[in-house]
Amino acid sequence: MIDHHIHIGQFYEQYYNPTDILRIVAEAGVGGCYYSSTSSCKEGVKLSAVEQEIIACTKQFSPDMMQPLLWYMPDYIHQGITVDKAFDNIPYRGIKLHPRNKWDLNDSKHLDCLHSLFGFADAHRLPITIHTGADEYEKPCFFEQFFDKYKNANIILAHCRPLDNAIAMFKKYPNLKGDTAFVPKENIQTIIDSGFKERLLTGSDFPITHYFSAKYGEKEKLLKTQYREDVVNFQNAKQSTPHRPPPPAEFPTKGQTHQPCATARRLRDQS
Repeated sequence: MIDHHIHIGQFYEQYYNPTDILRIVAEAGVGGCYYSSTSSCKEGVKLSAVEQEIIACTKQFSPDMMQPLLWYMPDYIHQGITVDKAFDNIPYRGIKLHPRNKWDLNDSKHLDCLHSLFGFADAHRLPITIHTGADEYEKPCFFEQFFDKYKNANIILAHCRPLDNAIAMFKKYPNLKGDTAFVPKENIQTIIDSGFKERLLTGSDFPITHYFSAKYGEKEKLLKTQYREDVVNFQNAKQSTPHRPPPPAEFPTKGQTHQPCATARRLRDQS
């Protein structure tokens, strides 16, 4: 079983050591993972800095087992970073996109870049993992104009939210899948009942699960303990018993200091 949703690096004030995280994943007995660096979201970050994290990982773990994703930021356009150049430097195995990183579909440079990213994934039959969320610009349909054009890209809707929009996209585009990271069991059951069980990929969002558990849980868990629980959760993800997941991750935009997401604030206020 593969964990399709692992992160390394800086997440707000917490730094998750890249090789330590992958070692925990390897020792948990999963068959491998896809991972990306949340350090990519740091204001003014250079791709070269993120690449150092990925390089450290590939020296210790085969990229065919622990598979890195290129988290492409709009700022990389101005840094002269093309998808071809990035893949020449690092043995990436796919691409990560996050609408909260301020992709502007009315900007021709952004559109050209997105076509190059989807086109590259299409030509090489690679996965593109796309964050989805409740905000209008995070909905699964945000990048819809690229879904039909690039049919050979393996497009993964991380979190599958909002649920109705994710299911609508599954119905329209057979090349779309979703992962189970932070997806409530009842939503997973609805996806299964809608006929899309085979479109669901297991994913944990570790160590973001640890971050929110430490901030809003009863007590902080060891990273290893958290991931063992995450593995159990995603192994049982297609069972019908509902459970209440931790709050979904939010990433800061430029100039924004960390504020817990609405769900996290509600959980905190109720404790």
